[in-house]
Amino acid sequence: MKILAIGGCGAMGKAATRALAEMPIFDELIIGDINLDAAQAWSKKLGAQRVRALRVDVTDTASLLAATKDVDIVANLTLYEFNLPIMHACLENHCHYLDLGGLYHVTQKQLALHEKFKALDRLALLGMGASPGMTNVAAAMGAKQLAQVTDIHIRTGTKGGGKGFGYSAKTVLDECTMNAFVFENGKMQEVPPLSGREHYHLPEPVGAVEGFYSIHSELATLSYQYPGIQNVSFRVAFSSRLVHMVETLIDLKLTSPEKFSYQGIELAPREFLDAHLMQLPKPEDLSEYKAFRVEVSGVKDEKRKTQNVMRETLVYEILVPSKAEWGIKAGAYWTGVPAAVAAELIAEGKYLTTGTLAPEAAFEPELTFSKLAEHDLKIMLMKLKT
Repeated sequence: MKILAIGGCGAMGKAATRALAEMPIFDELIIGDINLDAAQAWSKKLGAQRVRALRVDVTDTASLLAATKDVDIVANLTLYEFNLPIMHACLENHCHYLDLGGLYHVTQKQLALHEKFKALDRLALLGMGASPGMTNVAAAMGAKQLAQVTDIHIRTGTKGGGKGFGYSAKTVLDECTMNAFVFENGKMQEVPPLSGREHYHLPEPVGAVEGFYSIHSELATLSYQYPGIQNVSFRVAFSSRLVHMVETLIDLKLTSPEKFSYQGIELAPREFLDAHLMQLPKPEDLSEYKAFRVEVSGVKDEKRKTQNVMRETLVYEILVPSKAEWGIKAGAYWTGVPAAVAAELIAEGKYLTTGTLAPEAAFEPELTFSKLAEHDLKIMLMKLKT
């Protein structure tokens, strides 16, 4: 079984490929990256004979087609803006596909490729990191305990990790500046960025945080997975320092996509900001912790009617520290390793069906919980409210 990990030597890519390199089902692991020197250095550090590096340019169709030829699974560990071209290369070369999420809009476009992947008997798995990813699996586990799902609410948060952006600055800025979506009373609602502020408590040491609505892939799939569902929401809690910094950038119009002319160059403030932030060193502070809580509510017994209906809420939580022995921060670990686990499940043929699917529709949640726990990613049922 051969797997290509595109972006395999980025922060999340390193977590994923470190886990993939320890999975014996893969005969060959290819670390694909635009920076061949970096890919070769990381391949050498992984040490396994079956790991090799390959230069892949995700902006070049020919490069993508050449890289994905004769590959069984492609793990897309790059920015979400490259999801669609990589998926098309997988269709051309009949590969299974997985990624870390598409920030709602891209996910919707990806879902339109369902029939094409199904016709090839291949799985395209959308959003198998932490959130989306493990959050979807937790929602599926809760839904399986209920006769009717009415509400799913997801809340995430971070503690520590140093200054700056915890992961891709471009993605964080998108999450803070694009309109978010909330599914309320059976209808999708578009809401302003940074709205819906709420104080909530996550497992210690993350503890008390303030989160807000943010555009996320969970809303593009969970709201349609369970007929009759009424409410789905997603909130993220970044550090107050990061939120204040982003608010300042917004106030100064530095996140604007509108171009202006400077010394004969047409440039948007956001283009400059993305390029500049990409060059900054990422904080390596391993004090980081990540956590989420997923609440799934609904009807336990559909045979009981009206006022006698038995309603329950199942609450799932996870706390993930940095992986000190790998030198990998919590955010990279809890995002990259679930992608590796999903790739292993695909390689083993342990998916429910083919086509373009989110995690809640692709795998049995019990099996996924078990596989994740083998990597110290333990999603726990914390509460059951009736």
